[in-house]
Amino acid sequence: MKNLAHRNIPITIIGGGIHGISIALRLRREMPTTALAIVDRHPLPLTAWQRKTERQGMTFLRSPAVHHITPDALGIVEYAEHHNRNDELAPPYAQPSTPLFWDFCHDVLEEGIANGGERLLENGIYYQFDVAKLRWDKGAGSYPFRLVSTENVGFRSRCVILAIGSDDCAHVPQEFVPWQRRWPERIVHASRVSVSPGDCEGQRTKESPLALPTEQKPIAIVGGGLTAGTLARSLSERGHEVVLIARQPLKTEQFDFPPAWLGPKALAEFTRETGFQRRYEIIQQVRGAGSITPDIAKALKDAPRVAIYTDTCIRDITEERGKTLRLHLENSGITPEATKQPLGTIKNVSCVILATGYRFNLRRYPFLAELLTQHEVPLVRGLPRLDASLQLLPVTNLFGTGTIAQLQLGPAAGNIAGASLAYERLRKQILPQFA
Repeated sequence: MKNLAHRNIPITIIGGGIHGISIALRLRREMPTTALAIVDRHPLPLTAWQRKTERQGMTFLRSPAVHHITPDALGIVEYAEHHNRNDELAPPYAQPSTPLFWDFCHDVLEEGIANGGERLLENGIYYQFDVAKLRWDKGAGSYPFRLVSTENVGFRSRCVILAIGSDDCAHVPQEFVPWQRRWPERIVHASRVSVSPGDCEGQRTKESPLALPTEQKPIAIVGGGLTAGTLARSLSERGHEVVLIARQPLKTEQFDFPPAWLGPKALAEFTRETGFQRRYEIIQQVRGAGSITPDIAKALKDAPRVAIYTDTCIRDITEERGKTLRLHLENSGITPEATKQPLGTIKNVSCVILATGYRFNLRRYPFLAELLTQHEVPLVRGLPRLDASLQLLPVTNLFGTGTIAQLQLGPAAGNIAGASLAYERLRKQILPQFA
């Protein structure tokens, strides 16, 4: 791939995940390839997404088949039919298997399906470029943005779209922080583990997962969402004893937000709310504390090696002989009729996996620190107060998609379907500038 050094790029997308690729494919249909670049720290697009699903042992996506990276709603269904893989579309909403989804994405990018046979990767759209600094100089002419890599390579851009997810914002509940400091190899966030032992072998990097203990001792998973349920099922299938600890009863839902949030009525009501703090609260209420899908609920019910503790939290963690952990449990006290009281202990726990999600905060990204401070970009609980066209004002032509756009697009913003919602806003502001 060509070098970006000293070039002027009309539109730069920072982030080569689901949203970055989805926006790029849509833009590509309406403007020349030469006007566009995707930059990401990984050598290939969708790397982080693929690693996450493989490490959790995810077999099927939660999103239905109509939601994927291309604008063609039936694209992955037709792909499955063409390759005799209809059995990898799970009922009731034809959710694709993770291998099918990945193969479809790979063919879209490598073979050019849905793009007139044009191979996007071979035409210099995607670049491995780890952004260290993003600067905006309003008076710098037609290309006011300067992007500098960790290798001190720089180029300029007229327009920048932030398509960064929450992967760098793993949430560790406050009560677990001192325990994690004491046992950093035994108390880990779900983003740092893999159910596949082979994934932990070879040369270690800062993104390599930690190897799970090999001794035949219970593994505790804290959380009640889909990641917790998927990990519990995957580890059980691989012969591990699993203890799943959730502060609330497990909630079973097909999707992680009501589908109505993809429609105009719910979004219109959402945008009529002028208070951004209130919008944030609405999102938290809609998405809740997480849920599991019906197939995961059935798998956990049938799993012979999964013990489930609901309405429960960990009061204390102590070390036992042999460096295993003892978990001291108590009632979480969340339900009105419950009061906090000890519930006994779980002995000989080999490790604790925190499937406690992510809390997005734009300040967690070092390459944006100077820009956010210098231009006083307003944030609400770490999320930018975007305008209706998804600009991070007062910086003009700096846009956000995915999780970044929640305060404008609502609870669906970070999901695969959120890319379509974002693009409809972006194109109205961006395309006229390049007509």
